[in-house]
Amino acid sequence: MSIWSKLIGIKKTEDRNNIIGNKTTSVPCSAHNYAIVDVEIGLKDHRIHDIGALKHDNTTFHKTSKEELFIFLNDVDYICGHNIVHHDAKYLFTDKICRWILVDTLYVSPLLFPEHPYHRLVKDDKLMSEQMNNPVNDCKKAKDLLLDEIACWHSLPKEKRILFASLLKDKKEFEGFLSMVSAEYIHKGIPELIKELYAGKICQHADLDMLINQYPCGLAYALALIDTTDYRSITPGWVLYNYPEVEFIIKLLRHTTCKEGCDYCHTQLDVLHNLKTFFGYERFRTYEGEPLQERAAQAAVKGKSLLAIFPTGGGKSLTFQLPALMAGHSVHGLTVVISPLQSLMKD
Repeated sequence: MSIWSKLIGIKKTEDRNNIIGNKTTSVPCSAHNYAIVDVEIGLKDHRIHDIGALKHDNTTFHKTSKEELFIFLNDVDYICGHNIVHHDAKYLFTDKICRWILVDTLYVSPLLFPEHPYHRLVKDDKLMSEQMNNPVNDCKKAKDLLLDEIACWHSLPKEKRILFASLLKDKKEFEGFLSMVSAEYIHKGIPELIKELYAGKICQHADLDMLINQYPCGLAYALALIDTTDYRSITPGWVLYNYPEVEFIIKLLRHTTCKEGCDYCHTQLDVLHNLKTFFGYERFRTYEGEPLQERAAQAAVKGKSLLAIFPTGGGKSLTFQLPALMAGHSVHGLTVVISPLQSLMKD
């Protein structure tokens, strides 16, 4: 029996060991109880200049009055928006307690659409819009994005949904969305679930307990990127700005050889294995019996500072190509090679 089966068993709401629980009993989004809101703020005066809102039934609101907006939103439970948690809500609820559940499409997007070319409606941290400074139009785009995110969430395997919800359940950027989709989560066994879901994709001896406790959001984004198959896929810059630990986490999980040894490290981080994978060679060249290529490549993979001196024809190009290809595969990393030699630049 897999660890997943042991943890979850048959579907439950009141597990005796309190391992599984529903994040919320709120009615899901399909019950027509949400609205999208977008606020235009002046760059100089930092005041509200325009407000747009769009209900589930496509009823629209386009005024500047917060009080009238709140009346318009009186019969909804969820207020949704792109960066609503840290932007729109800051201006809407300066002197009023927010009684609505906030659903932010910005933070969920790179979690559910980490694969290049990403979501068609999002560029960096902004919504793609045909009309400038039109909050109602932006609401329509945000609604399209929200519905795509909900559909994508429900298309994920149940184990993956529970994993993400368990990592993000207490974070204000995600808890509204998790409430809207009635996400389930676990209290115990998260490291074991990660190891099972990502077997062969991460080091089996990485300190998952530390990552879960200290960097749950960064870990969720890192795992989403690890799931991608296109190595041009990268973490958006705004995510790295808010969660700089993502790069560290990916390196720890995917590009740091463990002392104990595991299947992942013995293959994906082994220079001989990757020499055959990328170049088809069974072994490295030697020079006067010295495995210069292998030593240099291994040092580079381990992140060591090195100075390697090769004879003419000694295979210098491969010693930077192989670690670069391995880094691109494991952490989606970019390697910059600076060379005055045209032959190396051609390689």
